[in-house]
Amino acid sequence: MHWRNSVFFPIVLFSLLTVVGFLGLVVYYASSVPLRSPSLWYGSLFLELGAVVGALTFGKHLQARLRELGTFLATTAERDVPPSLPVQNEDEVGALERGVQHAVARQHERLRALAAERKKLEAVLQSMAEGVVVIDPTGHVVLCNPAAQELFSFRPGQDWQGKPIQAFSRHPLLQELLREVADRQPGDAPVSRELQLESTEGRYLAASAMQIYEDGITASGYVLVFYDLTQIKRLESVRADFVANVSHELRTPLTAIKGYAETLLNGAIKDAATAQRFLEIIDRHSERLSRLIDDLLTLSNLELGKAEFHKENIVLIDVVNEVFEVVREKATGAGITLIRQCPLELPSLTGDSDRLQQVLVNLIDNAIKYTPANGTVTVAARVVRDPELGVQAYNGAPSGTIPPREWMEVSVTDTGSGIPEEDLPRLTQRFYRVDKARSRELGGTGLGLAIVKHIVQAHHGVLRITSQLKQGTTVRMFLPL
Repeated sequence: MHWRNSVFFPIVLFSLLTVVGFLGLVVYYASSVPLRSPSLWYGSLFLELGAVVGALTFGKHLQARLRELGTFLATTAERDVPPSLPVQNEDEVGALERGVQHAVARQHERLRALAAERKKLEAVLQSMAEGVVVIDPTGHVVLCNPAAQELFSFRPGQDWQGKPIQAFSRHPLLQELLREVADRQPGDAPVSRELQLESTEGRYLAASAMQIYEDGITASGYVLVFYDLTQIKRLESVRADFVANVSHELRTPLTAIKGYAETLLNGAIKDAATAQRFLEIIDRHSERLSRLIDDLLTLSNLELGKAEFHKENIVLIDVVNEVFEVVREKATGAGITLIRQCPLELPSLTGDSDRLQQVLVNLIDNAIKYTPANGTVTVAARVVRDPELGVQAYNGAPSGTIPPREWMEVSVTDTGSGIPEEDLPRLTQRFYRVDKARSRELGGTGLGLAIVKHIVQAHHGVLRITSQLKQGTTVRMFLPL
């Protein structure tokens, strides 16, 4: 920096002018009157006044520059883009202005980087399926992602900031988890626990907790990660129930077969009439065992998507006629009247004819079983318009899939004993029976409606069941046209 650009140059200059002017006045008044020169007096006075005016002007200019610098610093935090501060002179204040501007620009760069990192963190937390809760050393929540709010049944927009962790759950295992993690040292593995929430849904969570350290030594809070195990627990329960049900269903015919076979081996075979009756029982139970295994394989293939569907144009009245030929003998033997209400002008369907026959045979067979003598079983069909069906049938379909506007409603209605309302939602579950003893007596495997549901769903259809006690049951399937 040149010495003339320094703020000290005008200060020294004005000081020299003041001193020179003062010395001139001293010389003027110290001289005898005849020697006093008016020019000396006026010159000295001009120097004094010039020094004062120059000093005031310089001071005002310096004050304005410092004020601009203060305003620049005050408004820096309020702007997303760093403001510009013009450097007026290359002096010490100018160097200060330039240095402050560089510092502000660097600070803005750091703030932008921090904001970008914060947005990335927020995006990660928002997209996580796991619930994340961060609490301070006093146990109050400072961060909670949407997944955690959903896990703990927080309403949208509900205030959680600063609330104690007990507002989320008072489960003793959670408190024990926090006490245990508080005793951990830096570098220790997180502590995990499984807990069940007190909500009516019975949610199961796996909670993992660890401390947050600011400088590697001082704990500044805790981070809790919650994994929803509810679906896994339910699947484990379904699997356990399935194994138990299959074991029970297989045990009944196998026990009968083994018992009668042992009786025959122990001498009953010598009695022709007894042997004939026992062999008929063994044959009946082996047939039931075969039906059960076939149904299990069919249901497994349908659930795994391995079942083959040969879709073609189908005339529904032809399918119903073929099904009636199959079940007519059984209906006649039970004293049941079969009624068909399918107009000839119905449009054709696209589907697997054999699978749809399987559905109708299953539904009509169930209706015959549970309808007393002199009752009726009616198969009806019609075209309906129902936008809600598209939402149900095409839920989870690829984006852009347009559900049809028209549906074929095929219903099977009986005049049987009906089904209690509380049992209706569970009818399509595997091995679920309203009357277990009677169902086994009639030869049911408990898998028929489960198979029907999967076949209808494979056709992008919807199954609905309604019933009234002592009046009958109606099973409707809606197939897209």
